[in-house]
Amino acid sequence: MKTKYICQLPDEIREEINNEVQNALSKIGLSDIELVEAIESAMNSRLCDLEDTIDISKYLVV
Repeated sequence: MKTKYICQLPDEIREEINNEVQNALSKIGLSDIELVEAIESAMNSRLCDLEDTIDISKYLVV
């Protein structure tokens, strides 16, 4: 499951991940453009790529 791409997950879970990534990244002081690019990059990655940014453990049981 960790190696699944975010785009392969159900819409509901992708939305949760998007919100968590957005919240986490907005706390580190990125500019608006950097924030948009970082969120887009995160959403195009694998779940395991996000484990340093958000807690992915709850998504591993899906």
